[in-house]
Amino acid sequence: MKQKIANRPNWTRILKKRYYQHYVSDEVFEGYMSFLYLDQVREPLFIQYAGESVCIADHGYSWIMLFPRDSHHSVTIMLDSNDQVLQWYFDVTWLTELNDEGVPVIHDLYLDLVQLPNGNHFVLDEDELLDARHKGIINEDVYELAVQEMQAIQQSLESGDNKYILHTGKYIEQLRNQRLHEYK
Repeated sequence: MKQKIANRPNWTRILKKRYYQHYVSDEVFEGYMSFLYLDQVREPLFIQYAGESVCIADHGYSWIMLFPRDSHHSVTIMLDSNDQVLQWYFDVTWLTELNDEGVPVIHDLYLDLVQLPNGNHFVLDEDELLDARHKGIINEDVYELAVQEMQAIQQSLESGDNKYILHTGKYIEQLRNQRLHEYK
């Protein structure tokens, strides 16, 4: 399984960054929330989705990452330099843990889902999940867990009750408050 570390320590595209995290427990969310500020990048990162080109990393962009407790997914809300949502990126995960520095690390179960602000969404890396099952990296139970978690995420998007999307404004406000606090 792939591992992703919230503060992206080895991402060479990022030349200058700031990272903050805290634990949240409220009526909507319980788990770690982190903010990654991409102050300076080597070059912008563009991703293609069915003919749409989306820049997800550039100077001044921010990522809000949510790692829900006791869940098999995480979500990254990617924002441009004006705090406008570029995409919501859902990672299906085996587990989330803290590394020796106390930073969340996800054990990625290959499947991802991107939700764009226009309502389009795309399931990614189904081939990687199938390949991992075929090669014995994961067993049938883990494969089924990943598929069921993806189906639950898709259902919440299609029914319009995905709590992360519904409360994105709240998370952006927390990001702005962190930014203001930093400059006081």
